[in-house]
Amino acid sequence: MLPLAIEAQLPLIGVTTRDVLNLHEVLRVLTKKPVVTWQIQVPFQEGIVYTYVPNHKQDLPLYEMYQKLVKAPATLILVNPKEMKEPIFNAGELAVPKELMHSWMKAVVEDDKKASDLLKGLGGCTLKEAAEYARLTMARDHSLTSDGLMVTRRSSFMGASGLTPVDSKQDFYEAPDSLEKWVAREANFFLNGSDPRLIPRGLLFDGPPGTGKTSGAKWLAERLGVPLYRMDIGGTKSKWVGESEGRLLGNLLRIDNEAPAVVLLDEIEKVFATNHSDSSGTTATMLSQLLWWLAERRSRILVVMTTNNSAALPKELYREGRVDEVFWMNGLNKADAITFVRNLMKTFPKVHIKDNDLSRFEAILKSAKAITGTSPEMWAHSALTKATYQNVKTMTKGEAA
Repeated sequence: MLPLAIEAQLPLIGVTTRDVLNLHEVLRVLTKKPVVTWQIQVPFQEGIVYTYVPNHKQDLPLYEMYQKLVKAPATLILVNPKEMKEPIFNAGELAVPKELMHSWMKAVVEDDKKASDLLKGLGGCTLKEAAEYARLTMARDHSLTSDGLMVTRRSSFMGASGLTPVDSKQDFYEAPDSLEKWVAREANFFLNGSDPRLIPRGLLFDGPPGTGKTSGAKWLAERLGVPLYRMDIGGTKSKWVGESEGRLLGNLLRIDNEAPAVVLLDEIEKVFATNHSDSSGTTATMLSQLLWWLAERRSRILVVMTTNNSAALPKELYREGRVDEVFWMNGLNKADAITFVRNLMKTFPKVHIKDNDLSRFEAILKSAKAITGTSPEMWAHSALTKATYQNVKTMTKGEAA
């Protein structure tokens, strides 16, 4: 938005940034124009982009400044103003151009391909943050990798109400074949696609509790090599009028700046089920905000919604254009459940089993119990995992497995 606002010669523009230190370098790349710091009483000159960080105790004569800028003509960017009020045009948060971040990272690692890979762990960062994360990662790991950068970012993430980073590492997960095929087909479009119409937007995982829906989101982020964030819509709610909607909007804007990333909206029917009542209208307004963002965003954010009952959700939440595909995760049949248990047990190095030890596997299935009401019998991943862990404890008799 900022380059367009400057090209349109808007006189007075407001932006927010977490990196005033590198402000001019970012603006020069974005605008391709000379950028200078404005000093009060210095007349504006034509074609110059001025920046000014207001003193919050100082009231600027905004309308008088606006008229002078129109007459010059020139553009003044107010950085982190106390409030975006008339006649300021709000251009939002200042994002670092990818080419600038890439050239900075290439200067660090001196390898174009590695620089591109490392950028996956720096989506939404300022130059200052990228430099700090790189130094912290090098100090801890004595190397610089995308995974290492994401670990550093998670540990440094300043918590927001309802938005938290999630560690996508898992000891064991077997993705459904349908999800494996989806990733094989869509990963390159998500990571490298240049046409926004072809970039995957979102998925809905539907099914009974414990069938691997949240784990599927972790697996997706890990397979794509991007950060995972959990957005708790219910956690943004507040008793104060308007604050819930403001928090949600802030989180949506913030997650846009973390691209590329996966964002998890877990058990979404608990907030937006059609049979929920909310006399304040807050939930309806928040749903409207989310629907607009899901449909209109252009950021490289893959949304994964999970639900235990998609029938309870408003259909507009997961229609085409907002969600690309709905995956039904109903657990594992007996053959797949035995394979799951066998492979899970193999992750314990001190546990020695035979692939044909069906009696042990079937005992674990019996202990886990099938999902109630399924025919033929289906098992939940969580129940199988718990029963397998208990069996391993019995086999190892309290020794480290």
